[in-house]
Amino acid sequence: MVNNALRPGRFWKPVRSVSLILLGLLISVISVGWIARSVDLDRLSGAFQAADVRWLLTASLAVVITFFTRTRRWVVLLRPLRIRALSITLALLTGQLLNFVLPIRLGDIIRSMLLGRAPDSSFARVLGSVAIEKAWDWLTLCSVIAAVMLSAPLPAWFIVPARTVGLIAVGVLLAFVVAAALPRAAVARGLQKTDRALSYLPTRWRTFLIDNAQRLLASLTALQNRSTVVGTAAWSLATWSLGIVANYGVMRAYGVDSWSAAMLLIVVLMIGVALPPSIAAIGLFEGLTILTLSAFNIPIELALAIGIALHVIIFVPPLIALGALLLLRPFTFSGRRSS
Repeated sequence: MVNNALRPGRFWKPVRSVSLILLGLLISVISVGWIARSVDLDRLSGAFQAADVRWLLTASLAVVITFFTRTRRWVVLLRPLRIRALSITLALLTGQLLNFVLPIRLGDIIRSMLLGRAPDSSFARVLGSVAIEKAWDWLTLCSVIAAVMLSAPLPAWFIVPARTVGLIAVGVLLAFVVAAALPRAAVARGLQKTDRALSYLPTRWRTFLIDNAQRLLASLTALQNRSTVVGTAAWSLATWSLGIVANYGVMRAYGVDSWSAAMLLIVVLMIGVALPPSIAAIGLFEGLTILTLSAFNIPIELALAIGIALHVIIFVPPLIALGALLLLRPFTFSGRRSS
């Protein structure tokens, strides 16, 4: 018999976690090194000193308002679960901040675990709502790309990513249509057949798998209700519009007036920092900002100043808000409807 302590699987997870952290550090170091070699520090300092604080405050306010719009969107997707809006906001901000630090969007998994502790809720049900939320983000992302194309030509280096986003959006739309048209009776029959197919498993395991599959599929009801679809679409549009306003505000603070650049920047950053396991996107975020704004003939020092300021504005307000909310009220769940 092999000792459990000697099984490779016991070592793989820690090794994989350390590897992701080291890869993230490497990406950040390479990005910061490339930027440092390309930037004139005196010009960068001058750009920071010339910033208009009023526009930076406007951008910060736009980011803060997204806490409300994103909470409302999640409330809509979680119906008919009865979870306090405050608990939803706490989980949302926790996941958002952890996504800055942890690789491959693990913050979304953790916020699903936190909210899954609520009465009558479950991790699988909440995770399903998060997956639908991300699908809406990709659809909105595709709409923003279309808007950019109407106002300015896409940079050559972004054409392939734009096509990829388009294909993802088509896949999401098809999945939405199938989910919306799927009869509940058909879902129930499918679960029964799955249960029979898994009859070789112990009853406890089979029950666990079927129950969680049922909870996950329950999240698809959000695609079968017209008011839920309209509400989710409206809050998604509001959230992304505020993100564009935040980008525009930061750029205006440094004398750059371009809505096209603000829209393209939010798309590139959304795609660029989604998967690479960089540590808090340090260096990568700024490098993508420089690359994007170079398409609008913005000097590298000015683009770097914009990237650093935007990075801070996206990260610091959620951190302050989460800290303040946790001081006022730690994670608690109530049976009251969050509406």
